[in-house]
Amino acid sequence: MKINIKERFRQAPKPYAPMSNKTFIQCLALWILIVAILWYKTIPALNIHSTGLFFWTISLFILLRLISLKTNTLAGEASSVERLFAKKFTSPGLSRITYMLGNWMVVLGCLWVVFSNFIAGPVFHAKSYASRISVENVEFSEINEVDFTKTPIIDRESTIVLGDRVMGKMPELVSQFEVSEEYTQISYRNSVYRVTPLEYASFIKYLGNRNEGIPAYILVNSVTGEAELVKLKDLGLDGMKYVPSGYFNNNLYRKLQMQYPTVIFGNPSFEIDDEGHPWYVCTTYTYSGYRARRQVNGVILFDPITGDSTKYDVDKAPAWVDRIYPESLVIEEIDNHGSLQNGFINSLFGQKNVTITSDGYNYLEQNGDIYIYSGITSANADSSNLGFVLVNLRTHDAMKIASAGANESSAMRSAEGEVKNFGYQATFPLLVNVKGKPVYMMALKDDNGLIKMYAMVDATNYQKVATIESDEGFETLKKKFIGADVEEDEDSTEWVSKEIKIDSVQILQVDNKSKCFIIDSDHKKYKVTITSKNEDVVAFLQAGDTIKIQYVEADDVNLIKQIDK
Repeated sequence: MKINIKERFRQAPKPYAPMSNKTFIQCLALWILIVAILWYKTIPALNIHSTGLFFWTISLFILLRLISLKTNTLAGEASSVERLFAKKFTSPGLSRITYMLGNWMVVLGCLWVVFSNFIAGPVFHAKSYASRISVENVEFSEINEVDFTKTPIIDRESTIVLGDRVMGKMPELVSQFEVSEEYTQISYRNSVYRVTPLEYASFIKYLGNRNEGIPAYILVNSVTGEAELVKLKDLGLDGMKYVPSGYFNNNLYRKLQMQYPTVIFGNPSFEIDDEGHPWYVCTTYTYSGYRARRQVNGVILFDPITGDSTKYDVDKAPAWVDRIYPESLVIEEIDNHGSLQNGFINSLFGQKNVTITSDGYNYLEQNGDIYIYSGITSANADSSNLGFVLVNLRTHDAMKIASAGANESSAMRSAEGEVKNFGYQATFPLLVNVKGKPVYMMALKDDNGLIKMYAMVDATNYQKVATIESDEGFETLKKKFIGADVEEDEDSTEWVSKEIKIDSVQILQVDNKSKCFIIDSDHKKYKVTITSKNEDVVAFLQAGDTIKIQYVEADDVNLIKQIDK
């Protein structure tokens, strides 16, 4: 006998059959158990701005509704599918209540997400978004002269390669742990480093090592590339038991949320203090509306060894902390500051005085703090920058420096073109101060991610490029760049006139150019590039000749502009 499905759904639901106390208790116990497991698994913040709490609450009522429908089926009512299609509820009690509550919770939750975000968004609050960060306009001269002992030229990808190599030399650890790819940029030992913890390789490895915890972290010098695995026992410390890769109560996020149930956290960053003690720096946030206009409102320092933590106001955090404001938030704030000053409509259409950050960022160290660097360009995203910004990731202090010139992509292409026969790729550059001028500095890597060369590119004229092999040293790169800059910028250079007697002279090919190198009777060194203007004089120079020169003094070899016999 065939059943007519449509006719079946037109029929009234089955009459209500009273639910036994046993069935009710069993279903209620099942619901409580599932809720407890889900709560322990997700640990949402008890905060109206928490995404986890919103989705957890919606899921809670959906679960309750499904269980109640199944309960009615067990008690002899219409099946769950019949009720969902028929959209009729003739029975009183739990099913009707959860049905109503579930529907209203979903509707109200969606309205809260949509309308609170819209009302609290940049459409109505452009000025508030633009003022989340205060930017001070400063002169380029206020940026410290480049210090090569604190210039983080090693990028994240190369750091990961270096860290994996160190880990590969520790066979007793490789089988149990992996290297996290976090690698936080920090100021440490009067230089700059990236630091990252080890993590459990799997759940089984966690079970075997949870009592001792994570035994080490990796430290990579961002200037020299030197990497070391620091064992906590060598510092007199126990292992880290509360980490992101831990499970159950050893999971960092669960431990944090249990300690601070109403606080909204971001992704904690791993750092070490001046003694090498590991910490997780946990930034806390507040919002306007549902996760709109995010702002930092504090920081918690969490000890992964003991599980203890301390909450600080941002301005009261210890000086060794380097990253309270995450890079993604800082870039978002700078973009809002540059695009919403004249209102939301202008940011989309007129775009008068609208600026945005470059497609990337890097880090600089100044006075023991880590700054994020990014260029500032117009909304048209052309190939030039209007200047750049530096933002202190600990204090939120922001500086904007007007310095028109080529953008980072143009500088990278210029450096790659200088060594195109090798096919090296440039890293995202740093903007540094070299003799008072803005200069892009970057590494050049091969296909395996290994750094082979370094380059400097003039930010105002990206045709001026200097490159060196990675083992020659940054001071050599600086001297080479300054030498090329002086030779190509004769009009703005103060030249000295002098008569010298030649002790020795030789002509060599350097960087595809013919150059004459001279040592005078006082053992001072000079060089001059041979051009069509001076080749008739320079080609016939001999030891013992007395010549008149115009030159500029340099650290090693003085640069000659003009030679007269």
